[in-house]
Amino acid sequence: MREQRSLLQVAASTLVGVVVTMAGCTVGPDYRAPSPQVPEQWHQSATEGLQAGAADVQRWWGVFEDEQLSGLIERAVEGNLDLRLAVLRIREARALRGVAAGELLPSLGGDGSYSRSKGSANGPTATPQSPGRFETFGNTVARGIAGNVVGTGLGTAVPGIPAVTNSVATGLVGMIPTPSSGRDTDEINLHAAGFDASWEIDVFGGIRRNIESADAVLEATVEDYRGTLVTLVAEVAATYIEIRTLQSEIESIERNIALQKETLSLTEARLALQLAKELDVQQAVTNLATTESYLPQLESGLSMSMYRLGVLLGQEPRALCDELSPTAPIPAPPTEVFVGVPADILRQRPDIRSAERRLAAQTAQIGVAASELYPRFTLSGTFGFEATDAAHLLDARSVSYRFGPSVRWNIFDGLRNLNRIAAQEAVTHQCYVFYERTVLTALQEVENSLVAYKREQARRDALVRAVEAADRSVKLAEALYRNDLVDFQNVLDAQRSLASLESTLAQSRGQVAVNLVSLYKALGGGWSPDVTPQEEYLEDELDALHRPVDFFFSGGTTSLPWDRVSEDGGEAR
Repeated sequence: MREQRSLLQVAASTLVGVVVTMAGCTVGPDYRAPSPQVPEQWHQSATEGLQAGAADVQRWWGVFEDEQLSGLIERAVEGNLDLRLAVLRIREARALRGVAAGELLPSLGGDGSYSRSKGSANGPTATPQSPGRFETFGNTVARGIAGNVVGTGLGTAVPGIPAVTNSVATGLVGMIPTPSSGRDTDEINLHAAGFDASWEIDVFGGIRRNIESADAVLEATVEDYRGTLVTLVAEVAATYIEIRTLQSEIESIERNIALQKETLSLTEARLALQLAKELDVQQAVTNLATTESYLPQLESGLSMSMYRLGVLLGQEPRALCDELSPTAPIPAPPTEVFVGVPADILRQRPDIRSAERRLAAQTAQIGVAASELYPRFTLSGTFGFEATDAAHLLDARSVSYRFGPSVRWNIFDGLRNLNRIAAQEAVTHQCYVFYERTVLTALQEVENSLVAYKREQARRDALVRAVEAADRSVKLAEALYRNDLVDFQNVLDAQRSLASLESTLAQSRGQVAVNLVSLYKALGGGWSPDVTPQEEYLEDELDALHRPVDFFFSGGTTSLPWDRVSEDGGEAR
C-alpha cells in the first residue's frame, strides 16, 4: 500500500510540475511572415522609356486628367454591390472573431425544474421490515389450507398415489410469493432552481491560437475587400475607356461613310457623263454598304458597355446612357509613368497580403490541433435551491451548491489527433505554396503589363503614321481618278485602307490606355489604408449584437435587409 501511494504521489507531482511549467505557454509554432525573393528591378526591356521612381498608385486614375472618369470611379466605390458584399464579409469575420474570443470567458447558465417521484418499496433504497407474529401465523395457516385443498384436488384426479399428490401440492403452494415486508414509500414533490457556470482555463493556449487564427482571417478578409476595390476601379476605368474607344471608332466609320458617299456621287455623276463605267458605281455602292455594316455592331457594343458600367456603379443598366452619350476623347496616358520596384507589390498588392494573412491563420490552426494532446482544465460549479415544498424554495436552508476543478486528458485516441496535426501541417504547407505562387503571378502580371503598354504605344505611333499616309493616298487617288489617270480600283483600295486603319488606330489608342489601367491594377493600385468606401455597412444598429435585450424579448426576430427602406427610398443597412 505504501509503495502504491508513493507511485501515485510521484505521478501527481510530475503532472503538477508539467502543468506549472507549461502554464501560460502556447503550444504550436509561432508564426513568422515569409520573406519571398523578388528581383531588385523590373526587366530592363519592359521598362525602357518608363520612370523607375516611386509609383503613387493609390489614386492612379488621376493621371488621365479626365474628370468624368474620376467622378464615375468615386460613384462606383460608393454604390458597387460586389464591394458591399466584401464589406459585409468583413462584418461576418469580425463577428466570428468575437465567437472565438468568447471561449476565453466563463459561461453562466440558469436552470429550474419540478419533479414528482415515488420510490419502490422493494427497491435497493427501501427499508426492510420484519413481519409481526400475527402476520406470520396468518401466512402459515393460509398456506396449510391451500396445501390441503390442492392435495385433495390432485388426489381425486389421480387416486392411488397420495404421497406424490401431497408433495406436488406442497410445491405448488410454495410457489405462491410471500407478501413484501417493506414499508410503502411516499410521493415526493421536488422544486429546484439555480445557476451553473464553467470556465475552461486555457493553460496550453489552444483557445488563444484559435483567436490568433480568427484575427488573421479577419485581416485577410479586409485584404480581400481591398482586392475587390482594386478590381472594381480598374474595371470601371477599362469600361469607360472602352466606351470612348467605341465612340471614336463610330466617329471614324461615320467619317468614312460620308467620304464614300461623296465618292459614290462622283461615280454616278461621271457615269451620267459617260466618263465612268457602271462597274465603278457598283463597286462604290459595295464599298459604302460594307462600311455601313460595321456601324450597328459598334453601336451594339457601345450600348452594352454603358449597361455594364451602370451595373458597376450599382445602378440599373440604362442609368448612364444619357450621361455618356455625348462623344468625348479617349483618355490619354501621361508622358511619364512611374513603375517603382518589384518589392513594392509585396506591400501594395491585396491578394499577396491576403495570402500571407491566410498563411498566418492556418499556422495558428496547428497550435489549435496540438493543444488537444494536453490536459484540459475546467472550473465548474452550481448554486441553487431545492425544496419539496415550493413555499420554502428560497429559504436559506434550501441552498445547494457544488464547485471545483476538473481535468480531462485524452491519453490515447488511436493516433487520431496526431494525424489531425499532420493534416494541419500539410494544409499550412499548401498555404505557403499558394502564397509563393501568388507572388510569382503578381510579378508576371506586372511584367506582362509593362511589355504590353510599351509595345502598344509603339504600335499606336506606327498606326498614326499609317493613317496620315492613307489619308494622303485617298486624296491623291481621288484626284487622279477625276483626271482619268488611275482606275477606280485605286480609289476603292485607298478608302478601304483608310477606314480600316482609322478604326484600328482608335482601338490602339484605347488599348494603350487600357494597358496602363492593367499596369496600375497589377501594381495593386486603387486602395488606401485611410479610405474605406461603404464603411457604413460595417455596422448595423439593428442587428442582435447592438440590441441584445430587444432581440431577446422580440423572440429573436429581426428585420430583413430588403424590408428596411431608408429615408431616401434606397435599401438600408
